[in-house]
Formats: sequence, structure tokens, C-alpha cells
Amino acid sequence: MRHVVSLLLVSLLASQFVGCASNKEKDVKELKKEAAKAAELVKFESTQKATRLWKVSAGGGGAREYLRLEPAIVSDSIYVANESGDVIAFDLESGDKKWKTDTDAKISGGVGAYHGTAVVGTLDGTVIALNTVNGEVVWTAQVSSEVLATPAVSATVVIVQTIDARVFAFDTKTGERRWSYDHITPVLSLRGTSSPVIDGTQVLCAFDNGQLVSFALADGSRTWEARVSQPKGKTDLERIVDIDGSPVVSDDLVYSGSYQGNIFAFAKAKGNPVWKQELSTYSGLAIASGKVFVSTDKSHLIAYNANNGEVVWEIDALLNRELGAPTAVGRHIAAIDGEGYLHLISQQDGSFVDRFKPAGDGFHAPLLVHLGKLYILSDDGKLSAYALSSR
Repeated sequence: MRHVVSLLLVSLLASQFVGCASNKEKDVKELKKEAAKAAELVKFESTQKATRLWKVSAGGGGAREYLRLEPAIVSDSIYVANESGDVIAFDLESGDKKWKTDTDAKISGGVGAYHGTAVVGTLDGTVIALNTVNGEVVWTAQVSSEVLATPAVSATVVIVQTIDARVFAFDTKTGERRWSYDHITPVLSLRGTSSPVIDGTQVLCAFDNGQLVSFALADGSRTWEARVSQPKGKTDLERIVDIDGSPVVSDDLVYSGSYQGNIFAFAKAKGNPVWKQELSTYSGLAIASGKVFVSTDKSHLIAYNANNGEVVWEIDALLNRELGAPTAVGRHIAAIDGEGYLHLISQQDGSFVDRFKPAGDGFHAPLLVHLGKLYILSDDGKLSAYALSSR
């Protein structure tokens, strides 16, 4: 995803100079070079230590298709899918394999899981539900197109969002379709889909046209809709306002950020806007310690006050390093850059506390945190667990 965005940015930059005289070609090349120049890593005194607890191979993680095959953690297991069609369950503490199922499908979406059920989506629009105890396929269903988003799973309903802006709800036990919804599809968008979020009796879905919609879980009726960003500009590239990061719910607020748009906080009950800040992001948000953490499309890391949107701190030491979505772990924020460095940053003031390279090559799947431990899946299928401690 990060590489796709970089290419779009370069294309947009170049399009602004169409029709210019040939003596401007050198200027265009210099601008492209400057836009892509990554910040040099700064030295600091590390105050935290990351210890790898275990590492296993889970097959390819989807680098060729820019997939974000997010694992899922339920109880004492972590469930992982790979692009070859395997779904694998590992013991959370030891990394030991519990079971492996070959679905004989090209899996494209991460694993959504709830007690008893794990669900994945495929490139051809097949939804597959498995028993989390033994890995047996329980049911399959068909949706309209490719599933890049991680399904949301509850005790009663599975929510699947497709790349053509449709939402499908299935019965968790039987796979019977409960309801569906069609949304507007923009002419051009980034490769990626925001994952739906179930919060109680509410489903939150963000779309590539910059809108956030709340549905009733039971019947799919729309309870409210809000706009995170409004498309602007003359070209299709300039009008991209994708929301590829999942909405985040914290207390009574819902947070969402878009590409070439804004970060917004809405009231969860009725969708009323509470605050907004202008920015551009194509990754998810993290909420912790009364703050909202976001990495912009240029890897500018910002912490906002979660209640009023005021900037608490911001750092530009990682500019243009293709920084992934931030994840809260303990009192820190973790994020991996395009060169594979994991940066551990203080939630309080934005200072660096540790840096290391996790096992694997390339990282597009979101980081997971469970009981203070960090779980990381690389694009080449290395799944590893880390514990953090003070030096």
C-alpha cells in the first residue's frame, strides 16, 4: 500500500507540470527526488528493550498484491492467513502450531475472528468461515468482488466490506446473508479498503469517497452518515480521499482519517462532528492515554488531544520513511517504516525510546498488541512475538 501511494504522489507531482517547456524537466526531476527523500535516522539513548519471544513461518504475507493480511487474536491463539490460501492457528504464548487449513483459495483479506469462528475473504469474492478449534471450514459465501478488508465478526453477524464499496452481513453460524448495502464508488482510489468495525449493535464502515456510515447490526439500516473528507481538485488523482484505515471507537467518539483530507472525531450515537484537523493519511489511527496518534502520508507523526483535537506533540524525524500505522503498546507507540525499522516512541512527549528490525522482510499487516506483547507479521510470512522491558 505504501508503495502504491508513493507512485500516485509522484504521478500527481508530474501531472502538475504537463505542458511545461523542456527546460523545466530538470526541475521536475529534482522535485520528485526531493519529495521521495527519506529522513536520516537520528541517534538516541534507548530506554526500552524488545526481546523476541518466538518466531514462526506462516507463509507469504501478500507483498506482491500489497495485501494487509492482518492476523487475529482470540483467547490463547493467534490466527494468520497467507496469499497461498492457508489459515493457521498458533499458540499465543509459545508460537506452536495448533492447526493449518488449506482453503485452496487466494486469500486477500486479513483474518476476522470471534470465539469459535475465524473468517477470511478472497480475490474472487469468496468468504470462508472456519472453526477456530480445529480449522474445519464451516461455511462459504459469495460477495460481489475482491475482499481486501479484514471481516468484522461478532457472536451473531459477520460483516464483509468489498473493494467495490459494498457491505455484506452474514449469519455467523450458518453463513446465510442477513443484509447488504451498496455505496458510491469513486473513479480512482488507492488499493485498499477500510475494515468494518462492530461496536455493540452498531457497524461502522468507511468508504473510498471519504464517507463514514453507521449501520444497525441487526438489519443494516443506516443510523447516520458523515463526511470525513470532500473530494477537491480538477484531476481524479487530486480528488482521491480514500479512508483505508479502519474507524476507531473510544468511549463515545468515533475517529477516522482520510487521504488528502482530514482526521475527524464524531459522536458515536448520532454522527455529530466534534472536531477535525486537516491532514492526509492512508493508514490507521491509534487511541491511548487520551490521545489520537496518526502518521500522515509523508510520515509526519502527530498526537492529538482525543477530546478536542489540539496538537499535543508532533515529530518529523521520520519524514518520507513510509511509516505504517501507529499502534499503542504499553506507554508507547510502535510503527514500522519502509526499511523495516520498528520505532518505539513515548506517548507522552514523542521521544524515541527504542528502535529495532523485527524478523522478516516488508511489513504491511497492522501490528497487534495483546497483554502488553507485540505480534508482528511480515510480508514474507514471518510471525514473531516481542516483549518490552526497561533497560
